[in-house]
Amino acid sequence: MAKITQKQIIESLNQLKEIKPRNEWAVLLKSQILAPSTKILVRIEKKQVELEAPIKQVKSAGIIDVLSFIFAPKKLAYSFAVVLFLIVGVFGFALNTVPGDLLFPVKKIAEQSQATLTGQTGLKQDVATLSSRINDLSQVAKEGKTNNIPSAISEVSANVRDLAQNLKNNPAQDQQTIKEIANSLKTLADVPGTDLSQNSYVQDLSQMVVQREIADLQKTTLTDDQKNVLARAQDLYSQGKYQDALVQILLINK
Repeated sequence: MAKITQKQIIESLNQLKEIKPRNEWAVLLKSQILAPSTKILVRIEKKQVELEAPIKQVKSAGIIDVLSFIFAPKKLAYSFAVVLFLIVGVFGFALNTVPGDLLFPVKKIAEQSQATLTGQTGLKQDVATLSSRINDLSQVAKEGKTNNIPSAISEVSANVRDLAQNLKNNPAQDQQTIKEIANSLKTLADVPGTDLSQNSYVQDLSQMVVQREIADLQKTTLTDDQKNVLARAQDLYSQGKYQDALVQILLINK
């Protein structure tokens, strides 16, 4: 057997440094490392060598782990988490408030944010807000919260004013939106103990809605009974009794 000199050993070791793993070997090694196994098979020069490689189980990151990654100091991460939970809790509690409550402004901010996220802007947002404010007024009236009623009426009045102005600036609206406004005004008129029929903003909005509803009905094929109801609505409209006219129109649209 030929002797292996020291020089040959050194040359062989230097050749080993130049050896690079094949691409498929690298892919296999990566998959085995990520798999829940404790052994990795390495193939070098057609010889299989078994290496022990303990794999540490990876646990899912919680909110504190995420915040700790964003905020280096752990205490700052915990502080931010507490503030975050408090904000979420405040918003959740504010959703059940009504006008006159301390956190009601937070509820309005949450509604505006939700409308923006869903792309509900302009007149559509005003219509949705009017429905919410009328529901608030109905709730405080039903529960006998007399201290909240003035604030609830003020909120409804302000929203009706904005909606009427928006409708004036954008007269070309789909009929479904006009019907939604008409139904909201009808609901408002039915809230006990809160007569807003003489409110100037309610009068303006009711006039515009009735006018458009009459114009739409005149283009529609009606039965004799419906024509009679429409005639009564037109008569009430000419007298300036817009909410009464609205009630008649809604009878036709049932």
